[in-house]
Amino acid sequence: MYSPPPDPGTEQRMRARHARAAQALDVRVEPGGEFWGWAGRTLGAPARTATGQRAWLRRVSSPEDKASGKLWDGALDAQHAFGDLDGRRPALLAVHDAVDDTTAYRAELSARVDQPVLSDDPVLQHDLQLPDSWWQDLAGALEKVAAVDTDRVAVRQQYMDRAIPEFVGIPAPAVTRWSAAHSDLHWANLTAAPLRLLDWEGWGALRKASTPPRSTPTRCSRRTSPPASAPPSPP
Repeated sequence: MYSPPPDPGTEQRMRARHARAAQALDVRVEPGGEFWGWAGRTLGAPARTATGQRAWLRRVSSPEDKASGKLWDGALDAQHAFGDLDGRRPALLAVHDAVDDTTAYRAELSARVDQPVLSDDPVLQHDLQLPDSWWQDLAGALEKVAAVDTDRVAVRQQYMDRAIPEFVGIPAPAVTRWSAAHSDLHWANLTAAPLRLLDWEGWGALRKASTPPRSTPTRCSRRTSPPASAPPSPP
């Protein structure tokens, strides 16, 4: 979670655009729980629809000429590909787009997830006691994601060719098998009971694992390590 942007003008602009999005989608923003994204690019808050459904309203902004592609369309593409993933991801209920001068805005209204995430930080700072059933649910959800055909690419070969030697010190392997993945799977994007997988904007094809996720964790590692997911390539 990030703080409001340091520029007061950006903060005021995003708050005003968030309020306009709520009006356009006929939802009422509820006080408390405001969530800023990096550098004020996104602003989310709890909301309630006209029929009383609990929802989450997220407003994202981008220069108009960059308002397309993987990250911009990630949530919408995920809804088309997976729906609510049998209850494992928050369904996208509605989208509203607007342009003001040279800035594009997208509002995403999603089903609200009230369960807390497993960690406030992507790196786990405390021990977790997760039952075997949780890991089975996670493996099942990831297998359903992997079965989807997509032309979205989360991590490109060119990025691996550059990053793996730089950070690991070995040549990058040539990828011959790809499969769809969440691509940003870490503890701050997972809930416990029930399991939910959050933040789908960067999903796409990754190098296909040589073994299915169901066969990998041991009982010891289950307490501390989620299945590996490569970092998304820069937008």
